[in-house]
Amino acid sequence: MISRRKLLIIAGAATASAMLPVQISAVSQGQENLSEAASSTRRWAMVVDVQKCTECMKEFIRKTGNPEVKPPCVVACDKENNVPEFENKKIDPQWMRIARLKLDKESVEPEEMYIPLLCNHCEHPPCVQVCLTKASFKRPDGIVEIDMHRCIGCRYCMIACPYGARSFNYLDPREGLKEVNPKVQMRTEGVVEKCTFCVHRVDEAVAKGIEPEPACVEACRLFGKNALVFGNIKDPNSEISKILRKTMPVQLRPEFGTDPHVFYIKLGGE
Repeated sequence: MISRRKLLIIAGAATASAMLPVQISAVSQGQENLSEAASSTRRWAMVVDVQKCTECMKEFIRKTGNPEVKPPCVVACDKENNVPEFENKKIDPQWMRIARLKLDKESVEPEEMYIPLLCNHCEHPPCVQVCLTKASFKRPDGIVEIDMHRCIGCRYCMIACPYGARSFNYLDPREGLKEVNPKVQMRTEGVVEKCTFCVHRVDEAVAKGIEPEPACVEACRLFGKNALVFGNIKDPNSEISKILRKTMPVQLRPEFGTDPHVFYIKLGGE
């Protein structure tokens, strides 16, 4: 039996959808302008070298003495994309977070690994499938975005995501920011947000004919261990394609059939 609250959310969403024009904002509008040729030749993805990521995290923990330290990749992501930081971590949005794993629970001293968790920009994103207002959508190049003008904050996408990659804005994000990057759309209280692969950087780089580099990847290259690689997996000569061919990449929770496009290598130190 459906609750009164859920019924009101569904009814409100249906009404909102009926009133919305087919294209409501520049975000969704822009996707109509992507040529079929461009979309058929690009599929963006990321590879994470878990061994290098673990080395990086352990070094920063030793240097700072803080087991919760944010590595350069997370710091860069937050700054680039206006991700706020609140003291109450229960309501603190996170586009990228570092998880600590213990690979062997039966071992006396189980090996610890650190891996970054973010939106997986799935080939079959369940967040898009359940979105009542079509605020969540997948671009032809594989990047999953949220049209903030359409989002009504129902949070069905958060429930559907198997990776816990989405955050809800309980507060106005500007309250947790020291500075704002004008290149990235500012969110408001009451909407959902997540990693976009720094889509603004991607589009700018493609327009210039150069290889795109999300903020986290750039920071990892400059200040970390170069553990993150981003690129077009439809290009057989791209660095990411070469890595995927030479290694045995792991996808998180593949049993859900989402076909995530964040790949992990050397997960067991192999």
